[in-house]
Amino acid sequence: MTKDEMIAKLTPAIGDTAYGKELIAALEATYDDADKKYGQDALDRLHDRLGFLEYYMKRDAEMGEEAKSAAEADKLAIVKKAAAALQ
Repeated sequence: MTKDEMIAKLTPAIGDTAYGKELIAALEATYDDADKKYGQDALDRLHDRLGFLEYYMKRDAEMGEEAKSAAEADKLAIVKKAAAALQ
């Protein structure tokens, strides 16, 4: 998958939110065009984000920080949409 193909898949899936735009920019900036295997690398990066977001969502909920937990849940949904778009 080329960088342009990756962006073309992600933009309609998550590009309408601020976090989605931030995520696309981060994936675009770390795109490694030299080895042409970025489709899997992008999924790896997204899966890492899923793990972190799930942890912080759970931790914030346990600490009574419902607003923070909800914000993490919103980000989590966007990352899941991005991962689905790249699969």
